[in-house]
Amino acid sequence: MQPIRLAEQADTPALAAMFARAFAEDPFWCWMVGEHAGQQQRLVLGFAAQLRHLALPGGLVWCAQQHQGAALWSAPGQWHLGFFQQLRFLPDFISIAGWRRLWSVSRAIQAIQDAHPQEPHYYLQVLGVDPAQQGQGWSKVLLNEVLQRCDQEQMPAYLETGAEDNLSLYQRHGFVVTKILTGLPGNPPPLWCMWREPQ
Repeated sequence: MQPIRLAEQADTPALAAMFARAFAEDPFWCWMVGEHAGQQQRLVLGFAAQLRHLALPGGLVWCAQQHQGAALWSAPGQWHLGFFQQLRFLPDFISIAGWRRLWSVSRAIQAIQDAHPQEPHYYLQVLGVDPAQQGQGWSKVLLNEVLQRCDQEQMPAYLETGAEDNLSLYQRHGFVVTKILTGLPGNPPPLWCMWREPQ
């Protein structure tokens, strides 16, 4: 297995396409972009926007050398979008969700942010592996890069996942389910919130 590295802005197109393939059947992401003929392209736009506005500026995006997988992390205190960041994100958000669904999707995202723990922690925004590369250990390598830092700094970690099948993966790395977000505005699929104490 090739070593992983920190991603750069030039990696954005390849990583966005990889994430779109990895999340093509993810319940929450599919709800967010809407089910229609342009769903895959909107997924690409969504992940590209997340990389540009949320992940890459924080400098904690780890990826495989040939973009087989990637993990988007936020350092403690850097997970929340400020007002001006939200304004910069708005045009992309409209492209992702569409005008008709913008209000319900944005309210759901706000409710998820409101449920986010306030205690300092590392936040795993997204972990994805290309479907053709799954089962080869990439998730473990990508998770361990920052989880080892969490343990060294005695800092917890947090994530949300919309795929119940992912729970066992995260549980093997020390995460436990703390709550399940249901009944959010717009009625999206449930999200499992998971927390990891430093080991």
